[in-house]
Amino acid sequence: MLTLFITRAKAAGQVSGVVPHLVDDGLSILKYADDTILFMEHNLEQAHNMKTILCAFEQLSGLKINFHKSEIFCFGEAKSCESQYIELFGCNPGSFPLRYLGIPIHYRKLSNSDWLKIQERFEKRLSSWKGKNLSTGGRLTLINSVLSSLPMYMMSFFEIPKGVRKKLDYFHSRFFWQSDEHKRKYRLAK
Repeated sequence: MLTLFITRAKAAGQVSGVVPHLVDDGLSILKYADDTILFMEHNLEQAHNMKTILCAFEQLSGLKINFHKSEIFCFGEAKSCESQYIELFGCNPGSFPLRYLGIPIHYRKLSNSDWLKIQERFEKRLSSWKGKNLSTGGRLTLINSVLSSLPMYMMSFFEIPKGVRKKLDYFHSRFFWQSDEHKRKYRLAK
């Protein structure tokens, strides 16, 4: 229903999307499950129109938009009016990299420090107690499900830096061959 409201408002010239040269009429809304991302050009009048659309959506659908949990990101000229947008929508200012569907998103290339949280996820999933309590086949299955699927998901969006790739290879090797942090074992392969 919200998509329909925004589409009609775009047709009436009350709001406009971004990148009209790439997407017909410009991109205004992306939705996935209960997440919604709204895109707007820098225009305070159109921002007021968008706020009216969101309030009308709340009234007609019976759903409540939690503006206090939402974030607003301003770029370019809009950065100078960020406080006005924040006051209008009642959202918090967002910071980069933002996380959407488990993926860090940034307007520039992700640095090694941005990948630290992903490395922590690997370490957490492959903690030493699991290695101690699993057979060789069990460890191999866990490695294939965790250390193969998570990087593949990330690599479908970004190139993983070389240093991070080496660290992931180390996780593979350490978890499979060592299986216990306190007891050193000979690794038969890298």
